[in-house]
Amino acid sequence: MLVLFAIILLTGLITATVGFLKDDVDEYGARNKEVRARQLAMSGLAFGIHPLVNEQDRSLLEQKAKDGGAFRVVITSESTKLNINAILQSGREDLLESLFARWGLEPKVAKAAVEGMHKFLAQPARLQTSQVDDQGQQQLETNFRTVEEMGSVPEFAPVMKKQPDWMNAFTVWGDGKLDVNLADAAMIELVTGVSSATADKFVKYRRGPDGIPFTADDRVYNSMEEVRAGLGMSQDQFRLVQDLLSLKSAVDRVESTGIIAGYSKTVAVVVTRNTTPIHYFAWQEK
Repeated sequence: MLVLFAIILLTGLITATVGFLKDDVDEYGARNKEVRARQLAMSGLAFGIHPLVNEQDRSLLEQKAKDGGAFRVVITSESTKLNINAILQSGREDLLESLFARWGLEPKVAKAAVEGMHKFLAQPARLQTSQVDDQGQQQLETNFRTVEEMGSVPEFAPVMKKQPDWMNAFTVWGDGKLDVNLADAAMIELVTGVSSATADKFVKYRRGPDGIPFTADDRVYNSMEEVRAGLGMSQDQFRLVQDLLSLKSAVDRVESTGIIAGYSKTVAVVVTRNTTPIHYFAWQEK
């Protein structure tokens, strides 16, 4: 009986040890794959932040490694969105009210949402000890720090309810100008005031003969005069909106995802790719 008990005890100990070792091996393998996924994401990011690489260069932005891993990079422009801080500071609240109206809000509600933003930014509670003027006094933070912070404005609640994906229309990065070579027709129409048909035609020209964006036959507007002509605006009309437009993106968002054996890691950065050195505004990993 003692021998049998010893055998059972040893068997249990061996089984438990093997189980612990297997768990350790599995955890080690998972961590290795997570690390490898991040390595792949970082490799893709190195391509994505290069100033000469654009969304058309899919052979560079989508690659597979010999170990079965891969990365995929997406480059988008923050200059295709409305810079909420630039709009509020420049007194162009009419753009916001027009946008909210398109989303189905009544003019009175849209106006209240805009006024609520100004009220929110003027709160004494937004004093930041990290910002001090030459006299050592605290400075009032007059900008939204993130797009998400707009959701803290009570009067903005109806906008969020009407348009669940409202954050896609705004940014807090960049110079506040709209990139006419990347912005969609709806944003071109909103900022310039042209008709939807004109905005569609303006964007269609960029897509080239095949009508598909980000292909080899794409065309770009190389001067503001070309932009004016494409929009069909007179000199006086264009002068009113010219300062809101740009021929290229000031700030880009680059998202690189590394994938291996079912594991994935995404690194997203907001960055100026056309400056030396490259300047990072935000870095997020998920």
